[in-house]
Amino acid sequence: MKSILFEACNGFRNFELKNSTFCIKLKDKMKFLVTGGSGFLGINLIRFLYSKGHQIKSLDLVDFDYPDMNDKIEKIKGDIRKKEDAEKATESVDIVVHCAAALPLYTPEEIFSTDIDGTRTMLEAAQKFKVQRFVHISSTAVYG
Repeated sequence: MKSILFEACNGFRNFELKNSTFCIKLKDKMKFLVTGGSGFLGINLIRFLYSKGHQIKSLDLVDFDYPDMNDKIEKIKGDIRKKEDAEKATESVDIVVHCAAALPLYTPEEIFSTDIDGTRTMLEAAQKFKVQRFVHISSTAVYG
């Protein structure tokens, strides 16, 4: 898997993921929400964003237990399928990076409710709070 790269590109910052590239305008310090922040993808993104000076919120069902980041970010233990949790996490952020997903070891019902309904709930919260950008990312872990 290729790392996420931030590079200057004509006044924008360049995100490069695998073979696709897109640009978004970033202020010097932005507030990010990372769903699934306790997972492998989420924590590595959080560490990267923090190293670039951004403020970060993490929303996850499980405890955020990373000693190197515990006191540096806002941690919210909650469920992306619950409107109140999604809205609490999304309020006052500039960008949502949606990494939360149910893995193949979950039941089909849990996978559907998390990956479909949870994503819908997060998109609705982002729309309500006029979030500038919503990025949905995943990893090969969803394939088992």
